[in-house]
Amino acid sequence: MPKPSHLAALGVAKEVTPGTAVAPTAWVPWKTLTPKDDINLIEDTGQRGAPVDVFGLLPGQKGAELDVGGDVYADTIGWLLTSVLPDLTVTGASAPYTTTFSTLCTGDTQPPSQTWTIADPLGTWQYAGAQFSELGFKWNADGLLEWSAKAKSWGYTTTTTPTPSFTAVPPVANWSITNKLGGTNIFVQDGELTIKRDVTEIRGAAGTQNPYRIWSGDVGVEGKLTLVMESTTQRTAFQAGTVQSFDCLYSQGAGAAANGLTLHCSQVAFTEGSPNYGKDYIELPVSFRAIANTSDVGASAGYSPIKATLTNAITSGTYK
Repeated sequence: MPKPSHLAALGVAKEVTPGTAVAPTAWVPWKTLTPKDDINLIEDTGQRGAPVDVFGLLPGQKGAELDVGGDVYADTIGWLLTSVLPDLTVTGASAPYTTTFSTLCTGDTQPPSQTWTIADPLGTWQYAGAQFSELGFKWNADGLLEWSAKAKSWGYTTTTTPTPSFTAVPPVANWSITNKLGGTNIFVQDGELTIKRDVTEIRGAAGTQNPYRIWSGDVGVEGKLTLVMESTTQRTAFQAGTVQSFDCLYSQGAGAAANGLTLHCSQVAFTEGSPNYGKDYIELPVSFRAIANTSDVGASAGYSPIKATLTNAITSGTYK
């Protein structure tokens, strides 16, 4: 009998030791959930006097990839932000707390290792040592603010099924989002912002099928916006290579229940910016890249292309 996929629950927790699975401390509502298990079979091709190509298959080193996504909730999205921007600073004596996320420029520069757990009707699967290579945000005129992410992890292990407990924080309607270029509010029909890090599995002959470590590389940020072309200002900025700031933000709730997210890049430059005459009005689709700067840094200083600020009831020490 088929098993219902909508009963699958997605959990996350920070690890004490990278690659050692831990039970979920938070549950993340999902819309996309696609694990890919890599077993890397090794072929025995030693010739044995016969015209065949493979004489055996041996188990190789294992790993997994996670492709996940969902709507943005101001508490659970912190787990994803930490996975790419691990310089965290939490302020506030009580809820709401403000957490800022930026590029970590000291120590090993690495995000905390996380265990992502999938509990479904067939069992509970833990993907330890996860490091994310991509975290993207999308918004438009309709629906909810969405995120998507990709990670690499160790091969799954199984455990007893936990009891999920989900957030009570509401998601974000796209109409409530504010966008700014150069500090000025702009009308955006749809937008994307993606934070990327190269992720490498460090493997070797060490008596285990798991990697020695999953290692995160440099941070980069890119995005796309579709603007209504009411003037030539942004087209001129593209032609001139003008650097300006970009913000995507929302806030909702009040008092201890206040929550919100700001994605701020102090310096972005358009890489595309040609008008589109395909509709009854002129559009200006633009693409941009963020430039590392000393304004978007956290406590570790250095350089960062972005700073994310999250408001919620989550205390210091939770995400990292």
